[in-house]
Amino acid sequence: MTIGRQTDFMPNTNTPKQNVLERLHKRSISAKDIAGQFWCEKQMELSYIHGFAPTKIMNAGTEIHQKLQVEVFKPLELEPVSYPDRMYKTAYENILTLKTLEEKGVARELKIYGSINGYTVVGQVDELRMSDGKVVIVENKTTNSTKSKFSPQYTKPHEIQIMLYKRMLDDLKSGSYSYNNFNAYYKVSGMRLSDGFAAGLKAMGINDSLINVGAIFTKMFERIVSLSELSNALKLNYVGRETRENIAEITVNYDRESLSSDIVYAMKYWNGERDAAPVPEEEKWKCNVCRFFGKQCFVWFER
Repeated sequence: MTIGRQTDFMPNTNTPKQNVLERLHKRSISAKDIAGQFWCEKQMELSYIHGFAPTKIMNAGTEIHQKLQVEVFKPLELEPVSYPDRMYKTAYENILTLKTLEEKGVARELKIYGSINGYTVVGQVDELRMSDGKVVIVENKTTNSTKSKFSPQYTKPHEIQIMLYKRMLDDLKSGSYSYNNFNAYYKVSGMRLSDGFAAGLKAMGINDSLINVGAIFTKMFERIVSLSELSNALKLNYVGRETRENIAEITVNYDRESLSSDIVYAMKYWNGERDAAPVPEEEKWKCNVCRFFGKQCFVWFER
């Protein structure tokens, strides 16, 4: 049997259905998790089991995202000291970045929430751009390639990720996933800010009615609902890891039906219906750049 996405990777039938989120110590699924399943599902799972080790590639990507973010708005400088503080900061910065979309035609680092097949899903949209009256979703990725040598291969995980963002934003705009859905899960309406953080917000001149986690998220959801029409033409922007120059931009046409089919496959893992699938044999070259290869994972280990 070929192991991988061509066929279902079957679980041990003697093992009872597991709560995968609990096993991986997670409360929600990220869009990156689902995208990662289409690079190597086994690698995605092992990263949660054994911990994430930032790579040079990841650090370069983070640095580029931070640089791009501060080009359009200044993040909240107050330091959160509690979980409610951090949640407030997320919503407040989302409102700021959505304001830059109105004023400058671009927004960056927008955290979004949604629900897929009964699971809470979170995502971080790299960029929104206004183009011909529509909002275009952009995902920035780093590459070692140059413009002359760039080849858009193995972009499936990136395509899944950006199409998930489109689906989630569609649901937010339509109200299919609303503040009420969000609050039912996160209970933000009952959260209390730390005294120091609340005092800092007041000193900034923020209206007392908005110095409240539930209130700031209510306003954030209202801002997303009021977004202009979302474009079905999604953009994958590839940036040089060392040079920081724009290497290529690929248009991905949103296909909800195709995405739904991929989600059905991905959710079988989260439902505990099958074990994490390794890459198919024809893609085992990926193992050579995986830190788990020959240590915690021996699927294609050459003995």
